[in-house]
Amino acid sequence: MSEMIQIRNISFLGARVPPALIDFDESLSVVCGASDTGKSFLVEAIDFLLGGKELRGIPELDGYDKARIAIESSKKGLWTFERSIDGGNYRIYEGNIKAATDVKESGTIKVKHAAGREDNISGWLLGAIDLLSKYVRKNANGDCRSLSFRDIARLIIVNEQEIIRQDSPFLTGQYISRTAEKSSLKLVLTGADDSAIEPADARKQSDANDRAKAELIEQWIADVEDEITEHGFGREELEEQLEKIDESISFRREQLQLVQSQLNEMTVQRREIVRSREAIKDRIDDIADMLERFDLLKSQYVIDLHRLMAIEESGSLFVHHERAPCPLCGASPEAQHSTEECDGDIESIVIAAAAEMEKIKRLASDLDSTVTALREEYALLSEDLIGVENKFNGVDSEIRSAVAPELSDMQSRYSDIVDMRSKVVSHITVFTRLDKLLAQREKLFGDSGGVEAGDKNISTKLSHQVLHDFSKTVERILEAWDFPDTGGVHFDEATMDFVINGKLRGNRGKGLRAITHAAATLGLLEFCKERSLPHPGFVVLDSPLLAYYKPEGEGDSLQGTNLKQKFYKYLIEEHSDSQVIIVENEHPPESFEGQLALTVFTKNPQHGRFGLFPPKEIK
Repeated sequence: MSEMIQIRNISFLGARVPPALIDFDESLSVVCGASDTGKSFLVEAIDFLLGGKELRGIPELDGYDKARIAIESSKKGLWTFERSIDGGNYRIYEGNIKAATDVKESGTIKVKHAAGREDNISGWLLGAIDLLSKYVRKNANGDCRSLSFRDIARLIIVNEQEIIRQDSPFLTGQYISRTAEKSSLKLVLTGADDSAIEPADARKQSDANDRAKAELIEQWIADVEDEITEHGFGREELEEQLEKIDESISFRREQLQLVQSQLNEMTVQRREIVRSREAIKDRIDDIADMLERFDLLKSQYVIDLHRLMAIEESGSLFVHHERAPCPLCGASPEAQHSTEECDGDIESIVIAAAAEMEKIKRLASDLDSTVTALREEYALLSEDLIGVENKFNGVDSEIRSAVAPELSDMQSRYSDIVDMRSKVVSHITVFTRLDKLLAQREKLFGDSGGVEAGDKNISTKLSHQVLHDFSKTVERILEAWDFPDTGGVHFDEATMDFVINGKLRGNRGKGLRAITHAAATLGLLEFCKERSLPHPGFVVLDSPLLAYYKPEGEGDSLQGTNLKQKFYKYLIEEHSDSQVIIVENEHPPESFEGQLALTVFTKNPQHGRFGLFPPKEIK
């Protein structure tokens, strides 16, 4: 293993959320802790950032829009690759930039594999381990395609579903990709690819019409197989992904309805506040109009009082003057009838003016009381208006800055997941098309021909010596772990799996399948390292020690054994020069503290690291 690559860290970033970053050691790194903290999602994210399938839409991703992986290559140096969490091409940065945002990108590379080119993630990684421009056989006719890093990734990154599968650790279980998968394993174990194979001539058809139809069907099948290989998905994997997406859609729909309901309630609340505000403003305007009119009325009262006071004063002066001839009729004082009423009775006028003044004073007093009450109401309403305005601003601000953006973001995420579902369904329909084409071919050929018949002409063969040596490597690892009843280990070419102590590995319980799958994956790494064969130089294993905490029965349990102790001891001692990333529920033994890089997800926001992503703030 002359050239190698290692993962230094991965991170998730978003504009309104804190970055989520996790570092890995150059030898053994263990991530463990509580369930539902993102451990298995971490393995999926590593595969995604190395060109794998789209990420599941989990709630913890809300607010994050891109992910990064820092890769150190012994051949190319240290680089950081950035990709949208929705997929697509990559931005690349020189060095390990972690969560930095003010770094200038060094360029871009594509996600789609292209033979012999390093302007895509697959070619870049293959070039880093000297596997660029290699070819693997894809069918029994000897047709070949260029090796993709996806062919290698499934041999080094094992998620929690794959590690317990009953099928071979080196096969996906998909019929259409079996030939290419066997060829990929041969390439890793020997360093020799299939570029020298010449495709076999197509089987001749006696009937011209059947021959034309057969060629057309074969071409369609080849096109569909190429399409499936290009996407890199298996049917079982897609169906599981569709189920998870449907669950995510259901969850997000409920969350969307909750936020929409919250927005509706706050909108109604804001509308009621507006109505209250307008009612207060209308009353304030009415009071202002009345006060203006009452000011005019008060002025009129003052004028009337001044007029009546003048009448009263002048009348009083007239009454107290010395007796003189009547100014009206000229009668002498002796001839005047002062006791009789007449139009010129000054005293009566003075009395009437005084009475009118008293009346106006009472009206003015009542007016003053009314004005005082209105001014007090005006002041109270003005204070109420300020409170209502503040309340409106608070509700309106929360709608604009929090609820409405959150709803918009959730609607966007929901739409993205629905689009993702459409893509997955579209990928599944490709397998349906393949089934129909295979059925047509079977109907046309029967048992007399087809691709399987051609498999007798060109096949992928591994030498018995290579398989023997590979089996011995796995056997050595199992013995070092004190695996129960190891016995002899040999490789069964029919199943492409190991037989351990006379029993096929895939026929054991899922706990023992997990630990033996881990041994096979690590064995492949060690086999290549010992013979200087191309290999990425790292492995990622999810739940290899499942038999300790979720065995299928007594025969599948490793509880009470020292395998866990030996497992970690072996990795520490034998893999100091290669990177191993373990994801587990249980902690490693305390005796290894300080000898491995340990990250614990506590699921407790008050203690340690919560999970892969920081805890969401509770509003």
